[in-house]
Amino acid sequence: MLPQTGNPIYGELDNYKSWKGSSLAADQTLADNMITWQMPHGGFYKYGVSKYAAPWDGSSARADWTGADGVELGTIDNDATVTELMFLADVYQRSNDSRYRDAARNALEFLLTMQYESGGWPQVYPARTGTTYSNHVTFNDGAMARVLILLDQAQRQEAPLNGDLFSADQRTRIATAIDKGVEFILKAQIEQAGAKTVWCAQHDPVNYEPRQARSYELVSKSGKESMLVTAFLMSQPQTAEVEDAVRAALAWYRSEAVKQVDTAYIKRSSGSSDDTYNPIQDKTGSTMWFRFYDLGQDVGFFSGRSVAEGGMGKQYDIMAIEPERRYGYEWGGDYGTPLINYADSVGYF
Repeated sequence: MLPQTGNPIYGELDNYKSWKGSSLAADQTLADNMITWQMPHGGFYKYGVSKYAAPWDGSSARADWTGADGVELGTIDNDATVTELMFLADVYQRSNDSRYRDAARNALEFLLTMQYESGGWPQVYPARTGTTYSNHVTFNDGAMARVLILLDQAQRQEAPLNGDLFSADQRTRIATAIDKGVEFILKAQIEQAGAKTVWCAQHDPVNYEPRQARSYELVSKSGKESMLVTAFLMSQPQTAEVEDAVRAALAWYRSEAVKQVDTAYIKRSSGSSDDTYNPIQDKTGSTMWFRFYDLGQDVGFFSGRSVAEGGMGKQYDIMAIEPERRYGYEWGGDYGTPLINYADSVGYF
């Protein structure tokens, strides 16, 4: 095991802390409401904490997405289900009320059940109809990595996932799920000219190939999503296969062809309507990585919505895509910096 101080995965599960109120009583009220919104399969939709200001009325939709026969879908998109589980676990540890433990167990069942046999997690469960990208294995915005981080912290008995929160059977299945998740990650790592690199934001659950999501989320090597995947691998036992995958990903992030030195991605300020603003700017001392790179070459690209939808499609100049996508999506960031800093600290030069 590598020393974990400075690993970027820590803090990824802390969103639930911002949901906590001024007292246990207030948090129990929120948790009580939350449980009414939990769907029969144990998952939650990505509504966020504001939805739990009141209990479910018994008839409103509990999710905006549906599957076959109108079944409401739970999701791990936008921290959903993971954050609810963490909040319920925290309230249980402070109250010792088994209702919150049982709801947390149901949420864990959702996470364990939705894992594909190949080891990956889709964006939703059950399968979404009409929109197939949600059924791909989803690294996008840290979704699958965040589930694995939760499972790993539960296996390590880290609060609030400790004690009797989960059953003995669930803890056994957690270990298996982590092993399968790592196996999927290793098999999905993209090769370029015979060398391992990083990952796409979505992968096929059967053949591990990169897959497109929305019209502007094309197949790629992802500078953003691959950071958390690599950092998670660095929290696991460093077998020869895992270390090889990690070092290959780190080499990609460190590559002079990939990183953009003295460059920063600075979002246009909210409320601005200046469509001449370029968010990719010169900035001494900063390093930027593009969110998306071509599969066969280390060249960053951008994409408007598909041409059929009135967009500009794939472009290599951010100013060439329509303003709605140019400013309505994150196309770059200092993604590799915390990963490289951590790798340096543990001797993975």
